[in-house]
Amino acid sequence: MARFPGSCIAALAVLTALAPPARAIDVETIDVRYESGLYKVRFVAELEATPDAVAKVLKDYANYPSLDPRIEESHVVASAPGAPTRLYTRLRGCLNRLFCRSMVRVETLQEAEGELVATAIPSLSDVVSSVAHTEWQASEKGTHVTYTLALDPKFWVPAFYARRAMIETMRTGTVAMFTSVERVARVPPVADAG
Repeated sequence: MARFPGSCIAALAVLTALAPPARAIDVETIDVRYESGLYKVRFVAELEATPDAVAKVLKDYANYPSLDPRIEESHVVASAPGAPTRLYTRLRGCLNRLFCRSMVRVETLQEAEGELVATAIPSLSDVVSSVAHTEWQASEKGTHVTYTLALDPKFWVPAFYARRAMIETMRTGTVAMFTSVERVARVPPVADAG
């Protein structure tokens, strides 16, 4: 176990006392359901961070594992010049700790001002289809975010017990992911020492 000098602990205590109180994101909607053969998520929230900071976090693909512990690996895949950016992610998920598996997704990314759309390439992914659409814009509180996902995994999920567990896992995972986006986006950028 790492040991910290007393001065570091004291400095951390002072910084913690001076830091503004942590605030959870303001979730307006979190609707997760299984419908027409798809797992569907609709999430709407207010994040206490600027739209530019939120965009920077959402487009920092290599750091996705730090935002969500389910993401084991994430990186941009080389693609042909002029072709859309491709993102590789490997996720590990468990349904109530009984049914665990990894899932790979390779997605094409479409970036626009205040918008990101990730569409899975089924032949390279463990999904029949997956489209995630994130939009963000300035709001009175900081940034208004809308996120939708429609997912059809290639692997079988038992209808009764596991579907409910997967819905709950997707619900808590989505809220946790955007809570992390807000946390990272609220950290002031470090000034360049050069």
